[in-house]
Amino acid sequence: MFEIEGIVIRATPFRENDAVVNVLTNDRIISFLARGVLKFESKNAPTVNLFSKAKFQLSKGKEGFSLRSGELHTSFPHIKDNISTLAIADMIGEITNKFIQNDDAAKVYNWFSKALELLDEGFDPFTIGLIYFAVVLKETGYQLNVDSCVICGKTSQITAVSYLDGGFICKDCYMPSKHVQCDSRKLKIIRYIFKVDINNFDKVIFTKQECLELINDLKKFAYDNAQIDIKSINLLNKI
Repeated sequence: MFEIEGIVIRATPFRENDAVVNVLTNDRIISFLARGVLKFESKNAPTVNLFSKAKFQLSKGKEGFSLRSGELHTSFPHIKDNISTLAIADMIGEITNKFIQNDDAAKVYNWFSKALELLDEGFDPFTIGLIYFAVVLKETGYQLNVDSCVICGKTSQITAVSYLDGGFICKDCYMPSKHVQCDSRKLKIIRYIFKVDINNFDKVIFTKQECLELINDLKKFAYDNAQIDIKSINLLNKI
């Protein structure tokens, strides 16, 4: 028997009363079978709910890991109080499930945990979702070049962004048929979300419209470059 601590990022019903649970820890993603947790009287049920942060005691058998017991730390209960907050939580959960492999877990665990904490505390959900999306892209190798023109390397007169070329475009390299021209505000936001550190996660707030526009841009960028479709964003756009 051994112990892990982490956050539930997926819980899939299995058989009649069991669930297969995926937990993001600070160094890996681990899956285990939680027997009987779908029963109303199960003492372990609260620990395997989506986004629960808990300590789990696991045993290893021929069929893999199975849950012996769980100790709930927090369930981030206030995330469900607001539809926008819940929708963003679903989005960052889907992003985590689809992008993060074991090698990436250590890079995003603190960000994921902090995102849930901020959502639970009532911080602007759209800003959290946008920053977290950019962080995951960066940490999994899909970062945009926001330091200079991705074509010529020029650091001044940046006027556009190219999701096809992978970064900022200067005035001299700008092609109207190919690149998306941006005002200075949007360029500053794009640079910020790819450069911010975790200590400044909650230091700025962008408008809902600004966030949704860029979240949809990143959704297309993720699909074009990684063939990953974040479907929860479709619902987010309807809120």
